Amino acid sequence: MFALGVFAFGLLALYLISIFRAQILRGWKRGMAKLWGVGAPERVLARRIKLFILFGVLFIALSKLLYLGGVTFPNFELIIPTLVVVGCFSLSVGSRGSWRFLTRYFGVIALASVFFIDIGFWGFRSVYVFTWSGFIICWLLGMRNKLSMFDKFKTLLGRAMLTAVVAIILFDVWTGLIGHTLTTGVSLWVAFLGQIPFTLYHLTSLVFVPPLVGLGKMLARVKISVPVAVTAKAGVRARVER
Repeated sequence: MFALGVFAFGLLALYLISIFRAQILRGWKRGMAKLWGVGAPERVLARRIKLFILFGVLFIALSKLLYLGGVTFPNFELIIPTLVVVGCFSLSVGSRGSWRFLTRYFGVIALASVFFIDIGFWGFRSVYVFTWSGFIICWLLGMRNKLSMFDKFKTLLGRAMLTAVVAIILFDVWTGLIGHTLTTGVSLWVAFLGQIPFTLYHLTSLVFVPPLVGLGKMLARVKISVPVAVTAKAGVRARVER
């Protein structure tokens, strides 16, 4: 049913695109021009950070849907890497209250999609209390870094990767050892032995950290016009972009 629904949605999308192709192309060009260079540099950067946050929300919801649809494997997921990477950056989106609220409470808002998807597919389960709170712990752990998007890629990647490793281990301890032990009555040692290969496999999700950090760095590259002094004979005031 899931695959059939995706197929039907794809056909509908193609049909709508064929009808509104010209309008979509004009809107796309205007949107890209506004996003990639129109306006003061600080405004362009704020718009790109908003896009980065929205990407984060989308990645988290998509990761959950793909897992429930049987497309991805258990514990090979984008949720924790996205929470950690977006949480690691110190983001500024200007003075508008709604976007400042989204930046500050990104983890809670993004995980609302996980909450509704879990409830919609499976109903409430007691272990979800540990799962949802574990995701919040991962997000808060990332927020302790307060990294700048203008730092070197290697620096950002190293800090984000280390934080993601710690976050995954803490999440698995919290949900696997403590959560399953309390909710199922399984012995702590049995849960611990079963958790080791589970966590090792979960750590493969770290493969998503580099592209997420790279996306943040790419969006932070805003062109800035800088006046440059030239000789009097040149007769013009040169400007370069960096």
